[in-house]
Amino acid sequence: MPQTIIADIDRDLYAALDARAGLLTLRAILLRYKASGVTAAPVAGLLQELRPATQEGPLEDAILDALDMVTGWCGPALRVWDDHAS
Repeated sequence: MPQTIIADIDRDLYAALDARAGLLTLRAILLRYKASGVTAAPVAGLLQELRPATQEGPLEDAILDALDMVTGWCGPALRVWDDHAS
């Protein structure tokens, strides 16, 4: 089982990933972590922990999309943390 950051938000993130939610939905969930004072590193770690359990395909794509928003490997409009190391 992956690490727990904030259980309620974690559950919403898992559900959104399983549903292959759109980028804006994933971003809204990631913003909840940030608003709760969570830095990018633990969220990136959580997403990395989820990857090995997936096969290449839509679920891994959704995880990678979320990871891109966390690490800043996306356009500025989707970026959640200004500095992914913070």
